[in-house]
Amino acid sequence: MGTFIRNTVTQAFNLALDGFTMPVYLALSAFGTFVLDDKNEVVAKHVVFPDVGLAVSNLLAIGEGEATPETDAIAAEIEKLGEKEVFVEEQMLARALSRVGNLSVKISANKITKWFRENQDEYLTKLGVTKTSEEISSFRRDVAIRLSKAKVSAASGEKDLLVKNAIDAIDEVDKSINILVMRLREWYSVHHPSLSKLVEDQDQYARILRECSDKESMTRDLLVSAGISDDSTELILKAIPGDIGAELRDIDLNIIKALAIAIDDLYNTRKELEDYVEIVMQNISPNMTALVGSLVGARLISLAGSLKELARKPSSTVQVFGAEKALFRSLKTGADPPKHGIIFRVSEIHTAPYWQRGKIARALAGKLSIAARIDAYSDRNIGISLREDFLKRVEEIKKQNPDPPPPKPPKPVERKRPQRRDHSPRKDHKRDNRRRGGGRKY
Repeated sequence: MGTFIRNTVTQAFNLALDGFTMPVYLALSAFGTFVLDDKNEVVAKHVVFPDVGLAVSNLLAIGEGEATPETDAIAAEIEKLGEKEVFVEEQMLARALSRVGNLSVKISANKITKWFRENQDEYLTKLGVTKTSEEISSFRRDVAIRLSKAKVSAASGEKDLLVKNAIDAIDEVDKSINILVMRLREWYSVHHPSLSKLVEDQDQYARILRECSDKESMTRDLLVSAGISDDSTELILKAIPGDIGAELRDIDLNIIKALAIAIDDLYNTRKELEDYVEIVMQNISPNMTALVGSLVGARLISLAGSLKELARKPSSTVQVFGAEKALFRSLKTGADPPKHGIIFRVSEIHTAPYWQRGKIARALAGKLSIAARIDAYSDRNIGISLREDFLKRVEEIKKQNPDPPPPKPPKPVERKRPQRRDHSPRKDHKRDNRRRGGGRKY
């Protein structure tokens, strides 16, 4: 009876021992991937040395959390060992491994992989992967240089960086146009001052002078070809006979016309840049584009630095992007902080009454944060639904706040009290004696 019980317990122990597996540790390096047990022994490996290109592509793909043939191969090796639990240090490596096989991947800073990194050179020579330390240093240097170049090229090719440059170019073109049109109006007003008062649109003003700079040669057909309405055309033609401008020579009018042509070309360039931003924003940020338009979305990306940086910002920061000077001034002086920044250009905000703009801007900033995160980390397209939810919230704000708030009472002015004179006895007795006529006598 005792023998039977002893044999039964032994069989149960063996079955439990067969089902028990020890965890393994996966270390990633430029030379490949290495699987270690709890005794610091390499039980499986997949080496990419001496192929520098393969090492770089493997590290880049794993850095993005993507599975590679190397990760597939090392996962198969781990499964052959009968292990199910793998410890790694990098989150992206864990994500890449979780996409292949049936492994239980856990992220943990452990002593095994740390020990392997510190003794990697000696271990590579011991395993026969490399022969000399010079080979290790040379290979590691080549991989580091090519990996850095690849990352710099990838960062330079990000489309949100292209959008940032395009929207910054639009702002620079606007500054140039404003300065040049101001100069053109002042210059041409010497010859035709009434035109500057009758045509307020800057683009139309430049197009008129592009077609004809001499006021005596202006005809109805020229003005119509410049895009002027019939009513404005009549006013311009009627004002020419009574105009008090001076006569200019052909050389003066030609140089003014050349400036008008340059300004009109700048307007055409700006239109091309806007079309380009619209196309690129539809590709990289469709949700933000549907919510606030391509130009406002691109300016938010430019202010944040990139789409991913914008996605990391809280909605309170997105709300005041572009109003940093006013924000810091409020922190310094104690004035009211700004309620909105660049998102003021959205029609729902700048057309709303002043007492509703803060709540509308807060609601829009919350939707923008959601849209930016979806655009940065997902392929979903819910911009239209976000826009509809925002418009519903705008209607609720208008119903809840139909009337302006009562004016705030003025802050009481604090009067400074005059400093009280100190009547305590002085310690300088010699000085007091001199004032009373005492002291040293000559």
